[in-house]
Amino acid sequence: MVHKETKLVFTNEVISRVDLGRLRRELSAIDDFIIQAKVRKSGQQLNLPRTGIDLEELARSNRLNLLVDGDRQSLKTSLTKLYSHAPLLHISFATEPSAVFLKKLIAWLRSEIHPNILLQIGLQPSIAAGCTVQSNSRYFDFSMRQHFEKNRNLLYKELSLKDIANGQ
Repeated sequence: MVHKETKLVFTNEVISRVDLGRLRRELSAIDDFIIQAKVRKSGQQLNLPRTGIDLEELARSNRLNLLVDGDRQSLKTSLTKLYSHAPLLHISFATEPSAVFLKKLIAWLRSEIHPNILLQIGLQPSIAAGCTVQSNSRYFDFSMRQHFEKNRNLLYKELSLKDIANGQ
């Protein structure tokens, strides 16, 4: 059976490859349930596996019915392809960013950079404040540490002027 490939529209809750992996596992659980339901005798009670709100929202926003084999297989194919080939941006922060901030960031990146971009978030306490951003081909350092390094002479000059003004 040939399945049409769906061009997915991501919700802002899907941020990283970890999120895609979770969606793929939940989709496989639904697949397994449906296969088991076809094999079991009638009259036996079956419990549909629990799915996260992210999978339900992804299906709803893409007008897919997860109980329809074609829709489910199409979604599975798209998620697998995106897991391997979606653009990935590594961003490191000094502290763990909030979920609200990440949702706003991913919404902006998807509207301005690429609709399927994924993030890999890292922690790097040595940057003090700000962030570092790395793609496959570029690296940007927007950290306070980098700003101080770049303006080290100005900082020394300002500190020595204050020492002179204080009579030291």
